[in-house]
Amino acid sequence: MKRSIPFLFTTLLAACAGAPPSAPQHTFDVHALAEQPTASTRTLADPQGKAVLVATHPALTQQDVQRAELASVADGKPAVRVLFTPDASQRLARLTQEEQGKALAVVIDGQLRLLPKVTRVVTDGQVMLKGFASQAEAETLVRRLNELRDTPVQPEQQSGGQP
Repeated sequence: MKRSIPFLFTTLLAACAGAPPSAPQHTFDVHALAEQPTASTRTLADPQGKAVLVATHPALTQQDVQRAELASVADGKPAVRVLFTPDASQRLARLTQEEQGKALAVVIDGQLRLLPKVTRVVTDGQVMLKGFASQAEAETLVRRLNELRDTPVQPEQQSGGQP
């Protein structure tokens, strides 16, 4: 037994050394909400910790973002304007038509960050995200979205053209 411990330790070290640490993957996704759990849904916690059921496959991802910019709403609170690519703008229009009156899940780095309610069909390819805790949080999102545009989407995140 004592002879096998160095061998096991060496094997364990070799296995660890062979797997380089991966860089953190930042993501931005927009998902439709679901009413019933199915194989195509998952549960996420909203910023207040409440469970929210969302579609597994995002309708929009970071690759759909053409540009993000800092903005503010009438009350002076920070907001982020997100402009989508032409193809994504068409999907956004379909999504907001189907989900009018409901909320959409904005998931950043795997965490449900915002639940904006769809109040109109979005035909111009841009949305205003509101509800940030601070100006710094909005600025971070703008920076991240603009950086993420060129980040490859992992296969499980791809929208496949379907909202």
